[in-house]
Amino acid sequence: MRKLVCLTLILLPVFISGCGGSATPDYPTSLAATIGTGHVYLSWSPALDATGYNVYRGLASGPVSSKTIMASNLPETVYTDVSATAGTNYYYQVTAINSNGETQASNEVLGTP
Repeated sequence: MRKLVCLTLILLPVFISGCGGSATPDYPTSLAATIGTGHVYLSWSPALDATGYNVYRGLASGPVSSKTIMASNLPETVYTDVSATAGTNYYYQVTAINSNGETQASNEVLGTP
């Protein structure tokens, strides 16, 4: 006589998720410059999880590390550079920030008032 052996296998669902609030925000995108008389108006698309933005300006194209910070922890996605000198080329980039740090820089734009 054979004996029947029954085996019950219970599979529990496993959920993997990120730890909320532990990462820097996405970086800002679509940075654009509009030129005015004696100023450069900047606007960009918001970054997910950003609490603020830093605006950088340089006199030559290059990485954000070669630029000067013009504004820090801006709560909105616009900035007007009123210190720009007419006829001077300025290269701008923006980063997003939150309590976990600062992101990589946005695209670079040229503004010449």
